[in-house]
Amino acid sequence: MKKFLYLSYLSVILIFSNYLQADSKIAIINLYDLLQKLPQKTSILKRIENEFRDRENKLQFQKNDLQNKINTLERNKSIMKLSEKQDLENYIIKQRNSFSIKVQIFEQDKNRRQIEERNKVLNKIQTSIIKIARKYSLNLVIDSKATIYTSSIKDITVEVLKNIK
Repeated sequence: MKKFLYLSYLSVILIFSNYLQADSKIAIINLYDLLQKLPQKTSILKRIENEFRDRENKLQFQKNDLQNKINTLERNKSIMKLSEKQDLENYIIKQRNSFSIKVQIFEQDKNRRQIEERNKVLNKIQTSIIKIARKYSLNLVIDSKATIYTSSIKDITVEVLKNIK
């Protein structure tokens, strides 16, 4: 009986010591703050904006032209010949369809490009997290937004941010 109690006691101590040891090998990171404080964030946004500026300007010009044609039709439809009115209406319909397709393609291309850049940044962040986790022999790194409560767990957000710069 004493051996059984001794083994039970020893197993509880081992389990508890593993739990305490695991606690020191866990860290948290605030990914939201990290993404907001990235110095590359503004340069990436400007680069994408510059990349799509010409297409956006062309779309804006086409939109203004289409709006002018619609206004002309509305103003002059009572004094226009029937054939002129139908030609202008057909032109407006074709231009509206063309514009709609171009806007969809533009938005898809811009979203695709933003996703590419976001993935590059996330890969840099992941590489940095892994590097710091190995440095401190961490077993687990958790986003701070995924936790309800943490007490004395190491926060590596600042270190990851410094490492990415």
